[in-house]
Amino acid sequence: MRRVLAALGFFIMCLVCPLACTSGGNCSPGSRCDCSGGDHCFLECEDDHCDQSCHNTGNSCGTVCGDNCSSQCHDVGNTCTQSCGSGCGLECSHVPTCGILCGDNCHLDCHDTMKCAAQVGPNSEVICQSTNLCQIQCTGTCVVRCTNTQSCQISCADKTEAIECEPGRYACGGC
Repeated sequence: MRRVLAALGFFIMCLVCPLACTSGGNCSPGSRCDCSGGDHCFLECEDDHCDQSCHNTGNSCGTVCGDNCSSQCHDVGNTCTQSCGSGCGLECSHVPTCGILCGDNCHLDCHDTMKCAAQVGPNSEVICQSTNLCQIQCTGTCVVRCTNTQSCQISCADKTEAIECEPGRYACGGC
């Protein structure tokens, strides 16, 4: 359902704003999809095992993908958004705001941002490094590492607070 809503949001944004680039319509499993330049870039891969990169735009970049994908979003003027199913590896960096939805077994690296806001599924790992605000919602067990972060806010699915396992390392569901 999250992927459908994210895809719908990107579709509406694409109607409102002209695309800065495409990957020539070849955003398919095993292919590298790259989007850069202009004001906005949006990549959508309806399948699994995609490799996406959205970067160097004036305003926003966004990626949507199925399961077992990799996605990098960096050097964007305002916002990077990423949505992925389970088993994904995501990176968001050098942008004021990162907004991420990721399923089970997500590996997220969020660094050099003002704000990193993410919802991750069970058995996920998140690294927030050099951010002003790291705001993570875990829908199951997860581990969040905050390094050089002014505020690290983690919420767990069962409404309990995350446990600080060691300085800068938090967990939902036990250490």
